Amino acid sequence: MLRESVLKDVVPSYRNLSEYFRDVRALFEFINVRLAIPEYGTRLRPIGGNRLHANANAYMLYDDSEYPFYLWLPSWLGRFYINPDCVPDGVAIDECLMSDAGRIAFVWPWLGLDDAYVKDAPAPECWVGVAEPQPTDPNQRVVSTADMIFKHFRIEHNSEFDGDGWVQGKFQPNRIGCNLQGQWFVRRTPLSVLNSYYEVEQNVIRPLGELFSSLGAGGDEARRSSHDLPVVLRARAV
Repeated sequence: MLRESVLKDVVPSYRNLSEYFRDVRALFEFINVRLAIPEYGTRLRPIGGNRLHANANAYMLYDDSEYPFYLWLPSWLGRFYINPDCVPDGVAIDECLMSDAGRIAFVWPWLGLDDAYVKDAPAPECWVGVAEPQPTDPNQRVVSTADMIFKHFRIEHNSEFDGDGWVQGKFQPNRIGCNLQGQWFVRRTPLSVLNSYYEVEQNVIRPLGELFSSLGAGGDEARRSSHDLPVVLRARAV
């Protein structure tokens, strides 16, 4: 029942994946430190404490999750950020309402395969984005909105146009759990590009901070100023 061709590669595969997740942890630790500094117009803090969103977070014999395939290994990981200056005094950041936060940023490493709604990529990617979600319930907490975005955001089904290095689209409410409207922006970069502090700064920190700040100011200047940054892979609408 256990395939010999698989068993012979289990140990080296495990070691490689262990190193991959170690690198992802280091990536997020660096991002957290840099986003906490308002160098590009705003500072951002992660929500959810030390927890990363993942599309496979329980090891069950039978998978009854909302993902339509059998999956133990998380192919998606995600982290969300808001401007802590928008959090009212005396309110924990996770208890902040989306109506107060207004915008939410995210960074999602993806292995690049096995998603029912996104075509396999040539290599693992990092999705970087900013959203201005409008929940049906204005009192919805940012953590609830983040969970909803992570579960229902599918760029290839609702993207509208690609401008200045960002793919833009709108949320589409549905009957299976998404109550969001509003717009989002995202860019996709191969994880292999993020191999130094400099590359993370240029491909994640700077464009994310500039766009978040630009949207807060109601203008497009910062977004336009990022057009010269490398965009190696862009999403396509289908």
